[in-house]
Amino acid sequence: MACKSEDCGCACSINGLAHIGVFVSDIEESKKFYTETLGFECYFETSIPADDGDVLIAFVRAGTCDVELVQFPAAYDRKPDGVVAHIAVAVDDIESMQKCLEGKGVKFETDEPVQLPQIFDNGCKYIMCAGPDGETIELNQTL
Repeated sequence: MACKSEDCGCACSINGLAHIGVFVSDIEESKKFYTETLGFECYFETSIPADDGDVLIAFVRAGTCDVELVQFPAAYDRKPDGVVAHIAVAVDDIESMQKCLEGKGVKFETDEPVQLPQIFDNGCKYIMCAGPDGETIELNQTL
């Protein structure tokens, strides 16, 4: 879906749902549930070093439905908004999309996208903002 603002002038667009991020307490148990019980396929796994231990990440897919399973170190408390962490939408040019949305008054959690070279073959970039009811929305560009 392309930008609908007549005065914006940008060519950025959202291409569809990238994934739904879910906080889990035991990533192995969650992977087993999604793959063996629900029939998803685990197509990518990694760990990201954090101060209190590694953040474990697994992406599972069934058809066009991708779910990101995220297990934080034991010392980390989950966000107070529950187990659904965020809705991620796929974009081709994250910087242009951020600039366009900032022009429309959207506030982002960081000043620029975060780059994660260890996610997928060539990495990804993401940036978070909030919807009108506080829901977390991630703009995600796979590199």
